[in-house]
Amino acid sequence: MTYFRAWNEGDDPEKLLDSAEQLATPWGEPRHGPCEKCLGRGEVEWHCRSCIAGGARHTCASCSGRISFTDRCPSCDGTGEITRTTRDGVSVFPTLEGLYLYLAERGGESDRRVVVELDGPLSDDVDLDADAGALLVKPARIVAVHPLRDDLMTDAAERARELG
Repeated sequence: MTYFRAWNEGDDPEKLLDSAEQLATPWGEPRHGPCEKCLGRGEVEWHCRSCIAGGARHTCASCSGRISFTDRCPSCDGTGEITRTTRDGVSVFPTLEGLYLYLAERGGESDRRVVVELDGPLSDDVDLDADAGALLVKPARIVAVHPLRDDLMTDAAERARELG
């Protein structure tokens, strides 16, 4: 199975194969303290972007086709307090459509970005954005590097607006 992640066009994607580089961190500054995602409840609604964008699949590594459900908060590990902001593995999505939807929802810049398609085993750790369908993988090989397509970003942005 292959997985997808956004990558800066000027950076060498081979870097993702270095085990020392296979760590996921938050998009912004790492922050410890009360969890803003679950507001201290320890649970959040999970919504798999890959199955929302492409239809439910029982083989989905993120949600097994459930699409939306409540589970332990991935940011605070269910404790209500963020104490760990580095995770073991590279953040990916099981489908290209899920990655595009995730990027569109976050207003991700598409300039100077590419999509790296990776193969490798899943990590035993949980991605900080697992509630969005993100997974952690330990890349063993780069399958391909694709341009980030403006037409797919536009479609994903439309879909994100529809979802609210």
